[in-house]
Amino acid sequence: MSDSFSIRMSGDDGLAPPAEIFATRPDEKGPKTVAILLIAGAMLMIFVGFGDLQNANSNDLSQEDLDTLLTNVRNQGDNITDEQYQQFHDNIRESGAYSIRGWSLMIGGIVVGLAGVLLFKLNLQGPKMAMCGAGIGFIGGTYGSWTIKTLSESALPEAMVLANEILTYVCGVCMVLCLALAGLPLMNASAKAALNQKIVFIAEQE
Repeated sequence: MSDSFSIRMSGDDGLAPPAEIFATRPDEKGPKTVAILLIAGAMLMIFVGFGDLQNANSNDLSQEDLDTLLTNVRNQGDNITDEQYQQFHDNIRESGAYSIRGWSLMIGGIVVGLAGVLLFKLNLQGPKMAMCGAGIGFIGGTYGSWTIKTLSESALPEAMVLANEILTYVCGVCMVLCLALAGLPLMNASAKAALNQKIVFIAEQE
């Protein structure tokens, strides 16, 4: 008598269920939502970077700019003259912090924006490009912001030093969030399946 036996349910022909039942279903909405958020973030990066590049090429701040920057600080009781802030501005320009942060955010923003368009079209290269762009923005943006914060310690009132320090952390956190957002379509199985489905379709036709 054989030791091996099997149990078969009624109507069971002994075949395994088709693999399609357990296959991951592509989710196109998720990657497209991420793409829209990346494009919006890219526009913000480009806007901030453009402002920094303008400051890098501006020898003297206008009186209107000085009033906008210093009025609230003076109203809080901190004493700072136009000449002191102008000297601080000159020190930043000479250190290259404006240019480093500006070009990093501009280039990173352009890369993230193009990556967002690719991702919206469900191109697998989109998330990878977005991560590269966010990385560029993180490195240059954080370095430039930290340099500005360091220079402010010896030139500005404590309230403005704190504001520059907060700006440094905000810049770093925003870039990390952008980096994480760009990686979501690669980590989620359904989203990644949507990016790969066209490649699979071509292979099946062959």
